[in-house]
Amino acid sequence: MKKNHKKILAIISFIIGCIGGIVFSNKLLSMIERVSTDRSPGFKLGLLLTIIISLVVASLISLIIHEGGHLVFGLLSGYKYLLFRIGSLTLIKRNNKYELKKFSIKGTGGQCILMPPESDDPQKIPFLLYHAGGGIFNLLTAAIVFPIAVAVESIILKVFLLVLAFVSFMLGLTNLIPLMVQVPNDGYNIMMMLRHPAERTAVYKMLKVNGLLFNGLTPSQISPEVIELGSEGFYKSAENILKGSAFLDKLNFEEAEKQFDEGAKDDTIAYYQLENRSELLFCKIMNKAPNEEIDALYDNELAKYIANAGRTFISKRRQMYAYYLLYKHDVQAAEKEYQAALKLKDTYPIEGEVISELKLIDYIKNSVTTNA
Repeated sequence: MKKNHKKILAIISFIIGCIGGIVFSNKLLSMIERVSTDRSPGFKLGLLLTIIISLVVASLISLIIHEGGHLVFGLLSGYKYLLFRIGSLTLIKRNNKYELKKFSIKGTGGQCILMPPESDDPQKIPFLLYHAGGGIFNLLTAAIVFPIAVAVESIILKVFLLVLAFVSFMLGLTNLIPLMVQVPNDGYNIMMMLRHPAERTAVYKMLKVNGLLFNGLTPSQISPEVIELGSEGFYKSAENILKGSAFLDKLNFEEAEKQFDEGAKDDTIAYYQLENRSELLFCKIMNKAPNEEIDALYDNELAKYIANAGRTFISKRRQMYAYYLLYKHDVQAAEKEYQAALKLKDTYPIEGEVISELKLIDYIKNSVTTNA
């Protein structure tokens, strides 16, 4: 997908939100004027504060409902629970026990990751309800809440319920209408899987890889047949990440660099491109690439992405540990990244990645000690 296409999709999403917001605001104000005779400045200020607070609370509730929709329809479709995330707060289930972890992905407010049922034909695995479940739950919430909001007499409750109905409706609508900014939304994923059966296989395998990593397998321990997504192009850069990660897990930085270099050239999905670029930076450092190549790759965009993702992604701490220790030779800055990585290992939800990341970090540390 071209960058101009992405900008058009982002603009469409923004316009939809603006039109919806304007229509909703007018309807809300006119409704309040009909049911209230109070026109004092204090009333208007209180109304404004109520709307602002309602927007914050309603957004959180709508997000929980959205991910809950994915969860309910996923479980009904035969998927198994792995992870439920709101913001960075993540609830995982491992060994029949629930644990709280921290994790987040730029461009997403939450996630519900489930393990797909086993199948010899991934294209026959049910996918529609699982992926559409969040939007469906949001639209159902709006349909239920709106008539209740109209009927209640309390101004505060009416405002909150109307805001909740609006936010739920807009979240459902903008998730079911195919759009992509940083990552593809639910509607875009559904559209691609309906149009291209091969993408169903790719999504199935990505979910399976997530489940295997989640339960303790490292990237190199996962069957190459599973990592071979078979995408016709849309998820090709995700396949580069999986293959590159398997080579990293084997400490084969040369082959890993080839995969990440290919993925970094694909701008179909911004998130995957940035992931490939950040790992390409790491590989170039490990392969002792010329300084100008490393400096050119580590531009402001990538630096900002790594800094933001490093709050919850242990891989970003490993990348910066190598950057400061092996490239900048800044032992103090490297030690901060090392300690941050050790701290993240206790909160990171994907066990297989933690094992692989700590192995890589130890390799970096030992290689410096050996060469000293």
